[in-house]
Amino acid sequence: MPEGTLTLHTSMTPLTASEPVHAAHPANQQLTVQTVVGESIGRYAADIARLHLVVFRDWPHLYEQGVEGDSRHLRACTDSWRSVAVLVFDAGTLVGASTGLPLADAADAIRQPFADAGVDIQRVFHCGGSALLPAYRGRGLGHRFFDERESHARMLGDFDRMAFCAIDRAPDHPRRPPFGRDNQAFWQRRGYRPHADLKIVLDWSEPGEGVVPHTLTAWFRPLERAR
Repeated sequence: MPEGTLTLHTSMTPLTASEPVHAAHPANQQLTVQTVVGESIGRYAADIARLHLVVFRDWPHLYEQGVEGDSRHLRACTDSWRSVAVLVFDAGTLVGASTGLPLADAADAIRQPFADAGVDIQRVFHCGGSALLPAYRGRGLGHRFFDERESHARMLGDFDRMAFCAIDRAPDHPRRPPFGRDNQAFWQRRGYRPHADLKIVLDWSEPGEGVVPHTLTAWFRPLERAR
């Protein structure tokens, strides 16, 4: 079977599929990537939420505790038959997760600002946050997260653009770590560009700050019909 071919095992339904990570990085030998869609995401929701608590506590999100907005997003994913979750396992333990769903199916706090800005929400596929434990970064999994979500949106055939929302942090933010960097160069290499006039505001609790509003900027890229 050619490298990269997705294998459907007999124990799986058409809603779930998994395969080893085919990558040159030797540390990927024991990792498995599983793509899950629709209500099947629900069986992993608790693990995804726990992973978010660990990963998003760090810069730049600085989550202090469970976030209602995060719960709303996961519920929206399980409620939409067109949603997708890309999950990375190390010997059965979830170490990475990335989600996406049609913008029209997203939670109100995400969907409405796009609609108010005149975006045709029926034609946009929205990528949720990607969480990956630090020990597993630098292995190409960030690209894999985008590849799988874009492929899923392309397979559905209803979308012209991909989008996601990235938190805005000032260059001189007091909690920015030394030599801290963002992912903008990576996103731009993926073909995404920020829409500076389209902002979303979400509230969550930061350590020592309590619940505060956070501004996020929308990023878009065209979705080709075939690759």
